Amino acid sequence: MTTGLIGIILLSLSGFILALYSLKNRSSIKVKEDSPIDHIKGMYILKIPYEKIVVGYFGLMLLAYTSAFFMGGNPEKIDLIWLLVSSCAFLLFLYKLALSFSEKVVFKWPTLFFSLFNLAVAWLIFQKLGHPIESLIRAVEYTLTFHLLGMILGLGGTFILDILIFHFLRDFKINKQEAVIMHLISQLIIIGLILLIVTGFALFLTDTESYLASGRFLMKMTAVLVLTVNGLILNFYMMPEIEKLSLTKEDLDKYQPIKKVAFAVGAVSMISWFAAFFFAMIKDLETFDYIPMLIVYVVLLIGGVGGSQLAKFKLEKEVRVGKDK
Repeated sequence: MTTGLIGIILLSLSGFILALYSLKNRSSIKVKEDSPIDHIKGMYILKIPYEKIVVGYFGLMLLAYTSAFFMGGNPEKIDLIWLLVSSCAFLLFLYKLALSFSEKVVFKWPTLFFSLFNLAVAWLIFQKLGHPIESLIRAVEYTLTFHLLGMILGLGGTFILDILIFHFLRDFKINKQEAVIMHLISQLIIIGLILLIVTGFALFLTDTESYLASGRFLMKMTAVLVLTVNGLILNFYMMPEIEKLSLTKEDLDKYQPIKKVAFAVGAVSMISWFAAFFFAMIKDLETFDYIPMLIVYVVLLIGGVGGSQLAKFKLEKEVRVGKDK
Protein backbone atom coordinates (compact mmCIF):
# COMPACT_ATOMS: atom_id res chain seq x y z
CA MET A 1 0.00 0.00 0.00
CA THR A 2 2.86 2.39 0.91
CA THR A 3 4.50 2.00 -2.49
CA GLY A 4 1.24 2.76 -4.28
CA LEU A 5 0.58 5.73 -1.99
CA ILE A 6 4.03 7.20 -2.67
CA GLY A 7 3.51 6.65 -6.40
CA ILE A 8 0.22 8.59 -6.31
CA ILE A 9 1.88 11.42 -4.34
CA LEU A 10 4.75 11.67 -6.83
CA LEU A 11 2.40 11.62 -9.83
CA SER A 12 0.10 14.24 -8.31
CA LEU A 13 3.12 16.40 -7.41
CA SER A 14 4.45 16.08 -10.97
CA GLY A 15 1.05 17.00 -12.39
CA PHE A 16 0.74 19.95 -10.01
CA ILE A 17 4.18 21.35 -10.93
CA LEU A 18 3.61 20.83 -14.65
CA ALA A 19 0.18 22.49 -14.44
CA LEU A 20 1.67 25.49 -12.60
CA TYR A 21 4.37 25.75 -15.28
CA SER A 22 1.76 25.53 -18.05
CA LEU A 23 -0.39 28.18 -16.38
CA LYS A 24 2.58 30.52 -15.94
CA ASN A 25 3.63 30.10 -19.56
CA ARG A 26 0.11 30.05 -20.94
CA SER A 27 -0.15 31.73 -24.32
CA SER A 28 -1.58 35.20 -23.96
CA ILE A 29 -4.63 34.48 -26.09
CA LYS A 30 -7.09 37.33 -25.94
CA VAL A 31 -10.38 35.53 -25.60
CA LYS A 32 -13.36 37.45 -26.87
CA GLU A 33 -16.52 36.79 -24.90
CA ASP A 34 -18.47 36.36 -28.14
CA SER A 35 -16.05 34.03 -29.93
CA PRO A 36 -16.46 30.25 -29.56
CA ILE A 37 -13.28 29.73 -31.62
CA ASP A 38 -11.27 31.69 -29.05
CA HIS A 39 -12.70 29.52 -26.28
CA ILE A 40 -11.65 26.38 -28.17
CA LYS A 41 -8.17 27.72 -28.99
CA GLY A 42 -7.67 28.86 -25.42
CA MET A 43 -8.53 25.37 -24.11
CA TYR A 44 -11.21 26.74 -21.81
CA ILE A 45 -13.59 24.60 -19.76
CA LEU A 46 -16.79 26.49 -18.98
CA LYS A 47 -14.94 29.81 -19.53
CA ILE A 48 -12.13 28.82 -17.11
CA PRO A 49 -8.56 28.25 -18.45
CA TYR A 50 -8.17 24.52 -18.10
CA GLU A 51 -4.67 24.89 -16.60
CA LYS A 52 -6.26 26.50 -13.53
CA ILE A 53 -8.60 23.56 -13.14
CA VAL A 54 -5.67 21.14 -13.50
CA VAL A 55 -3.66 23.01 -10.84
CA GLY A 56 -6.59 22.73 -8.42
CA TYR A 57 -7.23 19.11 -9.31
CA PHE A 58 -3.67 17.87 -8.80
CA GLY A 59 -3.29 20.15 -5.77
CA LEU A 60 -6.27 18.56 -4.03
CA MET A 61 -5.05 15.08 -4.91
CA LEU A 62 -1.58 15.91 -3.57
CA LEU A 63 -3.08 17.27 -0.34
CA ALA A 64 -5.38 14.27 0.14
CA TYR A 65 -2.73 11.60 -0.37
CA THR A 66 0.05 13.44 1.46
CA SER A 67 -2.29 13.69 4.45
CA ALA A 68 -3.12 10.01 4.06
CA PHE A 69 0.58 9.14 4.04
CA PHE A 70 1.26 10.87 7.37
CA MET A 71 -1.98 9.66 8.93
CA GLY A 72 -1.28 6.04 8.03
CA GLY A 73 -3.59 5.27 5.13
CA ASN A 74 -6.65 6.45 3.27
CA PRO A 75 -10.27 5.45 3.83
CA GLU A 76 -11.64 3.14 1.15
CA LYS A 77 -14.38 5.56 0.14
CA ILE A 78 -11.84 8.35 -0.42
CA ASP A 79 -9.87 6.02 -2.67
CA LEU A 80 -13.02 5.16 -4.60
CA ILE A 81 -13.86 8.85 -5.06
CA TRP A 82 -10.38 9.58 -6.43
CA LEU A 83 -10.57 6.50 -8.62
CA LEU A 84 -13.76 7.87 -10.15
CA VAL A 85 -12.41 11.43 -10.43
CA SER A 86 -9.03 10.42 -11.88
CA SER A 87 -10.71 8.16 -14.45
CA CYS A 88 -13.02 11.00 -15.51
CA ALA A 89 -10.04 13.37 -15.62
CA PHE A 90 -8.16 10.91 -17.85
CA LEU A 91 -10.98 10.88 -20.39
CA LEU A 92 -11.33 14.67 -20.18
CA PHE A 93 -7.61 15.14 -20.82
CA LEU A 94 -7.84 12.63 -23.65
CA TYR A 95 -10.62 14.75 -25.15
CA LYS A 96 -8.51 17.90 -24.80
CA LEU A 97 -5.55 16.06 -26.29
CA ALA A 98 -7.65 15.05 -29.28
CA LEU A 99 -8.67 18.69 -29.74
CA SER A 100 -4.97 19.51 -30.05
CA PHE A 101 -4.85 17.58 -33.30
CA SER A 102 -7.55 19.75 -34.86
CA GLU A 103 -6.76 22.77 -36.97
CA LYS A 104 -8.21 25.09 -34.33
CA VAL A 105 -5.91 24.14 -31.42
CA VAL A 106 -2.13 23.95 -31.12
CA PHE A 107 -0.81 20.63 -29.77
CA LYS A 108 0.27 20.91 -26.11
CA TRP A 109 2.66 18.35 -24.65
CA PRO A 110 1.54 18.92 -21.02
CA THR A 111 -1.93 17.63 -21.91
CA LEU A 112 -0.39 14.31 -22.98
CA PHE A 113 1.46 14.03 -19.66
CA PHE A 114 -1.68 14.96 -17.72
CA SER A 115 -3.47 12.09 -19.47
CA LEU A 116 -0.70 9.61 -18.65
CA PHE A 117 -0.43 10.80 -15.04
CA ASN A 118 -4.16 10.25 -14.53
CA LEU A 119 -4.11 6.83 -16.14
CA ALA A 120 -1.27 5.82 -13.81
CA VAL A 121 -3.02 7.30 -10.76
CA ALA A 122 -6.26 5.47 -11.54
CA TRP A 123 -4.35 2.20 -11.92
CA LEU A 124 -2.41 2.71 -8.65
CA ILE A 125 -5.60 3.48 -6.74
CA PHE A 126 -7.27 0.43 -8.28
CA GLN A 127 -4.35 -1.72 -7.10
CA LYS A 128 -4.20 0.02 -3.71
CA LEU A 129 -7.77 -1.02 -2.94
CA GLY A 130 -6.58 -4.65 -2.65
CA HIS A 131 -9.94 -6.13 -3.60
CA PRO A 132 -11.23 -3.41 -5.97
CA ILE A 133 -14.28 -5.30 -7.24
CA GLU A 134 -15.51 -5.92 -3.70
CA SER A 135 -14.91 -2.25 -2.91
CA LEU A 136 -16.92 -1.23 -5.97
CA ILE A 137 -19.76 -3.52 -4.92
CA ARG A 138 -19.88 -1.92 -1.48
CA ALA A 139 -19.95 1.53 -3.07
CA VAL A 140 -22.50 0.72 -5.76
CA GLU A 141 -25.07 3.13 -4.29
CA TYR A 142 -22.64 6.04 -4.60
CA THR A 143 -21.62 4.98 -8.10
CA LEU A 144 -25.28 4.94 -9.14
CA THR A 145 -25.67 8.46 -7.76
CA PHE A 146 -22.84 9.80 -9.91
CA HIS A 147 -24.14 7.74 -12.84
CA LEU A 148 -27.48 9.52 -12.51
CA LEU A 149 -25.66 12.86 -12.29
CA GLY A 150 -23.95 12.11 -15.61
CA MET A 151 -27.34 11.26 -17.11
CA ILE A 152 -28.83 14.53 -15.82
CA LEU A 153 -25.99 16.63 -17.26
CA GLY A 154 -26.07 14.87 -20.61
CA LEU A 155 -29.81 14.62 -21.10
CA GLY A 156 -30.52 18.04 -19.64
CA GLY A 157 -27.77 19.68 -21.67
CA THR A 158 -28.92 18.03 -24.87
CA PHE A 159 -32.55 19.01 -24.29
CA ILE A 160 -31.59 22.64 -23.62
CA LEU A 161 -29.17 22.74 -26.57
CA ASP A 162 -31.80 21.49 -29.01
CA ILE A 163 -34.34 24.00 -27.73
CA LEU A 164 -31.82 26.83 -27.99
CA ILE A 165 -30.89 25.94 -31.57
CA PHE A 166 -34.48 26.38 -32.73
CA HIS A 167 -34.89 29.45 -30.51
CA PHE A 168 -31.73 31.08 -31.88
CA LEU A 169 -32.76 30.25 -35.43
CA ARG A 170 -35.87 32.42 -35.17
CA ASP A 171 -33.89 35.02 -37.08
CA PHE A 172 -32.37 32.21 -39.22
CA LYS A 173 -28.85 32.83 -37.92
CA ILE A 174 -26.62 31.86 -34.97
CA ASN A 175 -24.75 34.94 -33.77
CA LYS A 176 -21.43 34.90 -31.92
CA GLN A 177 -22.83 35.21 -28.40
CA GLU A 178 -25.36 32.44 -29.06
CA ALA A 179 -22.55 30.27 -30.43
CA VAL A 180 -20.59 30.71 -27.18
CA ILE A 181 -23.63 29.66 -25.12
CA MET A 182 -24.06 26.55 -27.27
CA HIS A 183 -20.37 25.73 -26.90
CA LEU A 184 -20.60 25.94 -23.10
CA ILE A 185 -23.62 23.63 -23.05
CA SER A 186 -21.85 21.17 -25.36
CA GLN A 187 -19.03 20.99 -22.79
CA LEU A 188 -21.54 20.12 -20.07
CA ILE A 189 -22.82 17.32 -22.30
CA ILE A 190 -19.28 15.98 -22.74
CA ILE A 191 -18.70 16.07 -18.96
CA GLY A 192 -21.99 14.22 -18.44
CA LEU A 193 -21.04 11.62 -21.04
CA ILE A 194 -17.61 11.08 -19.45
CA LEU A 195 -19.21 10.62 -16.04
CA LEU A 196 -21.73 8.20 -17.54
CA ILE A 197 -19.00 6.11 -19.20
CA VAL A 198 -16.76 5.89 -16.12
CA THR A 199 -19.53 5.10 -13.62
CA GLY A 200 -21.15 2.72 -16.10
CA PHE A 201 -17.89 0.77 -16.41
CA ALA A 202 -17.54 0.71 -12.61
CA LEU A 203 -21.06 -0.71 -12.29
CA PHE A 204 -20.33 -3.24 -15.03
CA LEU A 205 -17.33 -4.57 -13.06
CA THR A 206 -19.54 -5.31 -10.04
CA ASP A 207 -21.53 -8.00 -11.89
CA THR A 208 -20.00 -8.67 -15.30
CA GLU A 209 -21.88 -11.86 -16.17
CA SER A 210 -25.33 -10.48 -15.36
CA TYR A 211 -24.77 -7.28 -17.30
CA LEU A 212 -23.48 -9.12 -20.37
CA ALA A 213 -26.61 -11.31 -20.29
CA SER A 214 -28.88 -8.27 -20.09
CA GLY A 215 -30.33 -6.99 -23.36
CA ARG A 216 -31.38 -3.79 -21.59
CA PHE A 217 -27.80 -3.10 -20.48
CA LEU A 218 -26.40 -3.86 -23.92
CA MET A 219 -28.88 -1.47 -25.48
CA LYS A 220 -27.95 1.21 -23.01
CA MET A 221 -24.27 0.73 -23.90
CA THR A 222 -25.16 0.86 -27.60
CA ALA A 223 -26.86 4.22 -27.02
CA VAL A 224 -23.83 5.45 -25.06
CA LEU A 225 -21.54 4.38 -27.92
CA VAL A 226 -23.68 6.33 -30.38
CA LEU A 227 -23.63 9.31 -28.00
CA THR A 228 -19.84 9.15 -27.83
CA VAL A 229 -19.46 9.24 -31.61
CA ASN A 230 -22.16 11.90 -31.86
CA GLY A 231 -20.45 13.97 -29.15
CA LEU A 232 -17.14 13.84 -30.99
CA ILE A 233 -18.84 15.09 -34.16
CA LEU A 234 -20.58 17.81 -32.15
CA ASN A 235 -17.40 19.13 -30.52
CA PHE A 236 -14.79 18.47 -33.22
CA TYR A 237 -16.73 19.33 -36.35
CA MET A 238 -19.87 21.27 -35.55
CA MET A 239 -18.97 23.62 -32.68
CA PRO A 240 -15.92 25.21 -34.35
CA GLU A 241 -18.12 25.95 -37.38
CA ILE A 242 -21.36 26.74 -35.54
CA GLU A 243 -21.47 30.34 -36.78
CA LYS A 244 -21.93 28.96 -40.29
CA LEU A 245 -25.32 27.63 -39.20
CA SER A 246 -27.04 30.47 -41.01
CA LEU A 247 -30.30 30.26 -42.93
CA THR A 248 -30.42 33.90 -43.92
CA LYS A 249 -31.07 34.84 -47.54
CA GLU A 250 -27.44 35.59 -48.35
CA ASP A 251 -26.20 32.33 -46.74
CA LEU A 252 -29.05 30.07 -47.79
CA ASP A 253 -27.05 27.97 -50.25
CA LYS A 254 -23.76 28.13 -48.34
CA TYR A 255 -22.28 25.67 -45.84
CA GLN A 256 -24.86 22.97 -46.54
CA PRO A 257 -22.78 20.09 -45.03
CA ILE A 258 -22.46 21.79 -41.63
CA LYS A 259 -26.17 22.62 -41.63
CA LYS A 260 -27.19 19.04 -42.43
CA VAL A 261 -24.83 17.68 -39.78
CA ALA A 262 -26.03 20.18 -37.16
CA PHE A 263 -29.68 19.15 -37.54
CA ALA A 264 -28.81 15.44 -37.68
CA VAL A 265 -26.53 15.59 -34.63
CA GLY A 266 -29.27 17.27 -32.62
CA ALA A 267 -31.78 14.55 -33.49
CA VAL A 268 -29.37 11.67 -32.81
CA SER A 269 -28.30 13.23 -29.50
CA MET A 270 -31.84 13.74 -28.24
CA ILE A 271 -33.02 10.24 -29.21
CA SER A 272 -29.92 8.52 -27.82
CA TRP A 273 -29.92 10.34 -24.48
CA PHE A 274 -33.60 9.53 -23.95
CA ALA A 275 -32.91 5.94 -25.01
CA ALA A 276 -30.03 5.62 -22.53
CA PHE A 277 -32.24 7.12 -19.81
CA PHE A 278 -35.18 4.79 -20.44
CA PHE A 279 -32.98 1.69 -20.72
CA ALA A 280 -31.33 2.63 -17.43
CA MET A 281 -34.52 3.42 -15.51
CA ILE A 282 -37.26 1.11 -16.86
CA LYS A 283 -36.61 -2.38 -15.51
CA ASP A 284 -39.54 -3.90 -17.45
CA LEU A 285 -37.42 -3.58 -20.61
CA GLU A 286 -35.34 -6.44 -19.21
CA THR A 287 -37.93 -8.85 -20.65
CA PHE A 288 -37.05 -7.84 -24.23
CA ASP A 289 -34.15 -9.22 -26.25
CA TYR A 290 -31.35 -7.04 -27.54
CA ILE A 291 -32.01 -7.36 -31.28
CA PRO A 292 -35.70 -6.26 -31.24
CA MET A 293 -34.80 -3.24 -29.07
CA LEU A 294 -31.88 -2.44 -31.37
CA ILE A 295 -34.18 -2.48 -34.40
CA VAL A 296 -36.60 -0.07 -32.72
CA TYR A 297 -33.70 2.20 -31.72
CA VAL A 298 -32.24 2.24 -35.25
CA VAL A 299 -35.68 2.99 -36.72
CA LEU A 300 -36.05 5.90 -34.29
CA LEU A 301 -32.60 7.20 -35.27
CA ILE A 302 -33.41 7.02 -38.97
CA GLY A 303 -36.77 8.71 -38.39
CA GLY A 304 -35.14 11.38 -36.22
CA VAL A 305 -32.42 12.18 -38.76
CA GLY A 306 -35.01 12.26 -41.55
CA GLY A 307 -37.25 14.53 -39.48
CA SER A 308 -34.34 16.86 -38.76
CA GLN A 309 -33.60 17.24 -42.45
CA LEU A 310 -37.28 17.89 -43.11
CA ALA A 311 -37.24 20.63 -40.45
CA LYS A 312 -34.18 22.14 -42.11
CA PHE A 313 -35.91 22.02 -45.49
CA LYS A 314 -39.01 23.77 -44.11
CA LEU A 315 -36.95 26.52 -42.52
CA GLU A 316 -35.07 27.08 -45.78
CA LYS A 317 -38.36 27.08 -47.66
CA GLU A 318 -39.68 29.84 -45.41
CA VAL A 319 -36.63 31.91 -46.25
CA ARG A 320 -36.91 31.20 -49.98
CA VAL A 321 -40.58 32.18 -50.03
CA GLY A 322 -39.75 35.43 -48.27
CA LYS A 323 -36.84 35.92 -50.67
CA ASP A 324 -39.05 35.49 -53.71
CA LYS A 325 -41.52 38.04 -52.31
